[in-house]
Amino acid sequence: MAVGMLSRRDHSELELRQKLAQRQFPPEEIDTAIEHCLFHHWLDDKRFAEMLLRHGASKGHGWQRICFDAKRKGISTSLLEIAQENQQHDWFELAKDLAKRRFGNYDGTLPTVDFKQRAKWTRYLQSRGFSFDQISYALSKDD
Repeated sequence: MAVGMLSRRDHSELELRQKLAQRQFPPEEIDTAIEHCLFHHWLDDKRFAEMLLRHGASKGHGWQRICFDAKRKGISTSLLEIAQENQQHDWFELAKDLAKRRFGNYDGTLPTVDFKQRAKWTRYLQSRGFSFDQISYALSKDD
């Protein structure tokens, strides 16, 4: 059952444990299945963290959102930091690209807006997991 789940997509160890427990498998069998998958490298939290980071960045999520999602799936921040060192995402540029795609004009520039509209954009980018420094950079007029 565990191998079948892993054949469809990568899972973290915690996710796989939870899914097997939902299907009423005894804890001893779950431990054995997890050990077997770890031994054969079918289950790898480091690889899963890299996938989460890559997938989150491609969806326009910031570091904070990706960390939140990873913690829910049982991945530590330290594993994500190692994955970040390997992938080198520029969160400032990702935030700026997202702002231009979401709020920009046809020429790719951000329009001049009032305080209320800027606050709305800030909340949107913050909900996507970007820091205030990254949001300020993204909403600045300087290119």
